[in-house]
Amino acid sequence: MSVLHALVYLSVLIFVVACFARGLKIARTPMHLRWELQPVPHEKPGKSMFEQVNWWEHSRDKNHFGELGIMIPEILLLKGVWEHNRGLWFPSWALHFGLYLLIGNMALILLLTILLLAGTAQSGVLVNVLVGLIRTLSFIGGGLGVIGAVLMFFKRTFDKNMSKYATPSHYFNIILLGAIFASTVLWAFADHGYISRVTGLYAGVLTASPIPAFTTTGYLNVAVVLLFFIYLPFTHMTHFFTKYFTYHTIRWEDQPNTKGSKIEQNIVKNVTQPVSWASPHIGADGKKNWVDLAGGTGEVKQDKKEEA
Repeated sequence: MSVLHALVYLSVLIFVVACFARGLKIARTPMHLRWELQPVPHEKPGKSMFEQVNWWEHSRDKNHFGELGIMIPEILLLKGVWEHNRGLWFPSWALHFGLYLLIGNMALILLLTILLLAGTAQSGVLVNVLVGLIRTLSFIGGGLGVIGAVLMFFKRTFDKNMSKYATPSHYFNIILLGAIFASTVLWAFADHGYISRVTGLYAGVLTASPIPAFTTTGYLNVAVVLLFFIYLPFTHMTHFFTKYFTYHTIRWEDQPNTKGSKIEQNIVKNVTQPVSWASPHIGADGKKNWVDLAGGTGEVKQDKKEEA
């Protein structure tokens, strides 16, 4: 096993373990305050469970296709950005969609590699189609991503509403993604053996067999991709899976809080936590809990300016 094998295995392991740990940590946090918006996408169009008498006693049929109708345009087209920040939409969409295309391209390369290893695709229409798709998506996905990365960099730098809040990590993220996109395009363009080398990389990783030598651009591409795998779980870019919690446990969560339910247990656990906020008007001392303070047994102090 070569050093490259070890780096690939290590980066993928870090990515999977760190993402799983982050998701588990979020799932175990105290119950979030629900938005209680009605109707929600998994209900019948234009209907709300609150329209029924004793709604909490009725059985409920969730329409998950309704949820997909919201999620797919948001994921693929960034519908929320289009509606709320039109000027940011194209740079952000180009960056994201270029990344989606390259992720899809990785799946196609994996499929082609498996077929080649199985000896069922040495020649024929399927191989030619996959080879054409892989090369095409490398150019389109990488090119679109480069455009998005450049535009996002300038947007972060010169848009006064964004530059105020830009941090070094924002610029590093854009540069790292831009390096992935640019090196993919350059490798696919300059190396006539691009397809055989990337399938050789996947085959070597899958079977722990020798990996073919790459061009300088190829090694650069592999290096920045592996760095991205290691780096991503420790950044806000984990929104690709943490958004699940935003939608399903905050915006769309509407399970009734009935007597003895899990929700009731979570609420009781939350409101009996000691409060140690430093704000003097809260009256918290680290001993009183939320029930004490909200119920009036805690001393609530007024600000002197308010008293005046």
